[in-house]
Amino acid sequence: MQQPKTDLIATVARASRGALLATYRARQFELPLRFWRQQVHFTTPASGRPEKALSALASVPRLLARFELTVDAVAAHLGVDPAPLHAVLASDGSVPALLLDAEDAVAATAEAARQARAGAIECFRKADFGRTLRLFRPAGIGLDGCVDDLVEVLTAVAGQTAPDDYPIEAVVWPKAESGQEIAWLCEVLGVLERHIGLPDGHIRVQFLVESARAVERLTELTDAAGTRLTGIIWGIADYSADVGLPEIRNDHPVCDWARCALINAAGACGVPAIDSMTLNYPTPLHRGETLSANQREQNRAKVLAALAQVYADARHGMELGMSGKWVGHPLQAWLVLAAYREALPAARLAQDLAEVEAYQRAVMAGSGATIVGEGMQAYMADRASDRHVRSRLRRAAAWGLLPAAEAARLGLISEAERAELEAPAAPP
Repeated sequence: MQQPKTDLIATVARASRGALLATYRARQFELPLRFWRQQVHFTTPASGRPEKALSALASVPRLLARFELTVDAVAAHLGVDPAPLHAVLASDGSVPALLLDAEDAVAATAEAARQARAGAIECFRKADFGRTLRLFRPAGIGLDGCVDDLVEVLTAVAGQTAPDDYPIEAVVWPKAESGQEIAWLCEVLGVLERHIGLPDGHIRVQFLVESARAVERLTELTDAAGTRLTGIIWGIADYSADVGLPEIRNDHPVCDWARCALINAAGACGVPAIDSMTLNYPTPLHRGETLSANQREQNRAKVLAALAQVYADARHGMELGMSGKWVGHPLQAWLVLAAYREALPAARLAQDLAEVEAYQRAVMAGSGATIVGEGMQAYMADRASDRHVRSRLRRAAAWGLLPAAEAARLGLISEAERAELEAPAAPP
């Protein structure tokens, strides 16, 4: 009996649909939960003693005392609740991500590059990173040392340990310009992985967007990185120079336009977008052991102004959709972490959890949508809003703001991710 024409059409359509979905799925992956813990990228020169940056948060009380400041005084100056600021200092003390920089933080000499490679190798071999993500920024493709940075550092840190213990989790590639460049980087990483004995794709990639060309080619860059990609980082200083802005201004409309493009590209890949550094460091105007009362007050005013700026910059990026921010000073790390913590207070998380459970009950009852809340506060929850809330709660779990057991119960994280979150953190 001849198959009805409509059945044949449906059969062909289902087959072509399956092929199309297969191409989509080949480009999609679930980013490991630890890579969502990138609220702070603490960058430090690879030469010297980069391991000191691992205890950056532990130095905050000493730095505040140096400027005769307290946590509550800083909160009062910012006009915010001091609780998140205190909570960051009472946490496990680790910075979410540490970047050993062998690029912009290194003088453009062969000897300086050699010292940076040696410092990175020593730190990655011996430092106890605990839960801190371990990132390495080599010189970019335009600098002669880029190949030596990759080959020497990535091979020298390899030991006889299991792949999960390999001490570099991602290479942060500076001044990315084209898909061909990122494809070249991934090819080099693949060769090095085979030489070291790591699985293909084990060393992840992030790249910096620091030029007009990079903004124009974001899709090309992300496609070339593929499933190695774990973040896209905004570099405001080089970009401002590239397009000829009259000043490096965090909220310049052109910079925010570029940020939005980066955030969209990161969202399309399911990876964090990391905001640029606030260049106004909380450092003193006057140095010395015997400062006058007026000089001490000027130091306090300068530091408080810098802290207000980094806090405002962090909130600005978060409101646009950034998932983290570059910092280069312990007080910056402290303020940015507090800003991210304040954005997800306990009351907000409780409301999100209630919404997830209410929607689950509606689905079990056969409904695709439900009303959450009461009275003037009532609103509709459906599959799209549930996805949005779950995404926020998954990040809260990664940041340690939501108990891992609760996140696992609701299916926000896997049992393996729960075990990772509940494992005791090593001291910084």
